[in-house]
Amino acid sequence: MRTIGVLPLGMMFAVAMSHGCGDDGGMATPTDDDTTEGEQTTAPSAADTSTGGGPVATTTGEDAESSETGPPGTTCGNGMIEVDELCLFDAVDFAVDMVPSDVVIADLQGDGVLDIVTAAVGANGHSIMLGDGKGGFADPTLLLGGSGTRGVAVGHFDQDDILDLAGANPGTEYVAVYYGDGKGGFSMQMPVGAASGPRAVEIADLDDDGWGDFVAASEISGDITVRRGDGKGGFGEAEVYPVGPEPYDLVIADIDGDEVLDVAVANQAEDTISVLHGTGSGTLSEEERIVVGASPRAIIAGDANGDGITDLLTANFDDNEVGLLHGDGKGGFQDLQQHFVGREPYGVALADMTADGVPEILVVRRETAEMAVYGLETEGVYGALGVYLVPLNPLALDVADLDGDGSPDVVVAAAGANAVSVFMSFP
Repeated sequence: MRTIGVLPLGMMFAVAMSHGCGDDGGMATPTDDDTTEGEQTTAPSAADTSTGGGPVATTTGEDAESSETGPPGTTCGNGMIEVDELCLFDAVDFAVDMVPSDVVIADLQGDGVLDIVTAAVGANGHSIMLGDGKGGFADPTLLLGGSGTRGVAVGHFDQDDILDLAGANPGTEYVAVYYGDGKGGFSMQMPVGAASGPRAVEIADLDDDGWGDFVAASEISGDITVRRGDGKGGFGEAEVYPVGPEPYDLVIADIDGDEVLDVAVANQAEDTISVLHGTGSGTLSEEERIVVGASPRAIIAGDANGDGITDLLTANFDDNEVGLLHGDGKGGFQDLQQHFVGREPYGVALADMTADGVPEILVVRRETAEMAVYGLETEGVYGALGVYLVPLNPLALDVADLDGDGSPDVVVAAAGANAVSVFMSFP
């Protein structure tokens, strides 16, 4: 693996962390209610030790009750996208830098080919893997960042139309910003101040000036930091907003349908999310807290039921469920729906995997080392369509069409195996 960038002296801050790895990437001692992300939490079965993916024939809970467990399609591979088919090859695993805790798919070179970026906790940086447009990837390049890198986001901070990166580093009080060169390479990190222990970061244009801003959720200080970009690679003063205890993840989306971006944060220590509505000027409203389930570790936004209104979903680690809040299009939500998705859900995504016009829910289960796909059967009821083995401790996933065949593919970050698993579709 190649390594680029150096960590500036004096830019690391020693902080006490309640979860995850220390500054040197070593494993922390698990607490009673959590375990180190890079370790397997139970003794794996023979099937769990496989890194080849593939559908799991024997499942538990609601998976066992569903007659659809495993790929239901009978014409996979005929070159046509058939409605209601779920067609995924077994996973192909690619080695990456230590303990990948987050993953994003993006076109880093502007060549129309998608690439992969991870957040590498144990390596204090990011693995950059350039794609070949066919589902294959080059060897990773390590981009050094801050202490205990946990989150990564892509977007535009300057005017060159080349994607840049932001990394959240819980062992610091800054977000690392990297400027892209258009060839898949990046500058050395530029530390941009944030509150204590930033764990997740997203990039979006909050003030509609055409330039990317970033929002970072700080697990230690219990708030989010907004830094608005100036379009030249610089940032305005930090704007800090209180949220719930131990914010673990965040998403930026138009939640209330006013064409202004809002922010939603998963507060894993309180079983809630915080919703902060945007004003259009880049500032945010006071938070509104909503109960979603026990220990939400991930949050996403999307139209889950095809009604054209943004919904919110959380992966609720301690109650083995996904919490689904259907939006009303005005910033409010209908009653919380809880759906069992297997043991220790850590990451969640929405994507139309079956070409029926309604997205499926994809979840990675940390304890059992699986990626599961759930489809909407009737109003408010989801059933398992397929369950696939992945390497140890999957923590995050992203979905995109990696080979241009019109069907979504899936990439899973497996922290315990220092790998990403790529599931290619075959319509």
